[in-house]
Amino acid sequence: MADVLTLLILLFDAIVSVWNAYASGYNIGLLKKDYGGGFTRVASYAGLGLAFAGMVYVLVVVLSFLAYFFDYVTEDTVTYALSLNFLVFGALIIGFGLVITIQSVIIASQRRNFWSILTALYNGFAEILDIASYISGFKEAVQATSSDKRGSGNALVIILVAVLIGFFIIYGAFRQGYNKGMREAGYRSGRPDWS
Repeated sequence: MADVLTLLILLFDAIVSVWNAYASGYNIGLLKKDYGGGFTRVASYAGLGLAFAGMVYVLVVVLSFLAYFFDYVTEDTVTYALSLNFLVFGALIIGFGLVITIQSVIIASQRRNFWSILTALYNGFAEILDIASYISGFKEAVQATSSDKRGSGNALVIILVAVLIGFFIIYGAFRQGYNKGMREAGYRSGRPDWS
């Protein structure tokens, strides 16, 4: 049962990451018409960073367990990969998530409708859970990556493969959103549509 729940959480995180990349691309495309954007622009790029970090996080977990299942790596390699993944991409998720949470609170205070408030509450709750999880697992993850280097080379290969796959998935979703945002902002083929 726990394995099914873990798979569902990973699937949910992957879907949210793709959506965040698409939405960030869409927002950045729309912002091309308005050369300002301020914190909205920063939040859009933070959304893209969150999408990438979230997707890589999921991919490292999946690739590590697949490699272990097919006897390509040892348990030490999986432990090292997951610990390093937690430390690096977990921190990125928290950092980018904080920017997104602040932006959603700003939007909720301006719009004051059900969905904006619900989004701000969800983002705030998720950020608190992420920070609590990171704090509780930090010491163990640091110990796993510093005390035993067995399997670290294979773990870095897994992470590198996850980064490459994650980049192409997130870039594809980002471009789809960006192109739609550009079209809605009145741009075609990179040129403004003045009609």
